[in-house]
Amino acid sequence: MGNSIGFRYDKEAIEKRIKARMEHIELPPETNDDLEMSNIRTSKFINVLCLSGGRLAKTESQKRFMVFLAERNQMYMGLGVVGFNIVEMPWAKVSFEEDKNFMLSVIDGVKNKLGWETLDYEPNEEVIFGYMDTFRKLIERMAFEDIDENYLTEWLSQAEADDPVNCGFPKCEKHDAYISFAGCQVCTD
Repeated sequence: MGNSIGFRYDKEAIEKRIKARMEHIELPPETNDDLEMSNIRTSKFINVLCLSGGRLAKTESQKRFMVFLAERNQMYMGLGVVGFNIVEMPWAKVSFEEDKNFMLSVIDGVKNKLGWETLDYEPNEEVIFGYMDTFRKLIERMAFEDIDENYLTEWLSQAEADDPVNCGFPKCEKHDAYISFAGCQVCTD
């Protein structure tokens, strides 16, 4: 038979490679819930959150949440590295309830397709809305006791002088979304 090339189906290896390419959005380690999605779906998920939040954010803390999400830019950060734990978001004890309600309203805005008219594609509603339902559950389960303000302090301390969180929270003219150090999440996707 000489020089034959063999292929074998290794389910475990394939699942491991797929898992390595997935993004994760999680609750604290003591819970088992998380939201997993492919790189492309992560980008679309973040895009629609940025579009909705760009139209809804009013307070400085709400704008920080939008910049935090815009920083999950895979074109800048790299594929497969933009997942996060819900407690790593810029929660502050002083504005927790307001910010939590804001994030829930951002999710509602996504379900109402807020800002989608600026996209040059039509997001898959069934997929995006399913992810939003899971994300809503994660946000709803976030509790005051889960807040570790060290995440916010560290995140802000790492911001350069010209970072959007230090420059009045500029927005993309085309998408009306808050930008991060990497620019507009939606433009760069």
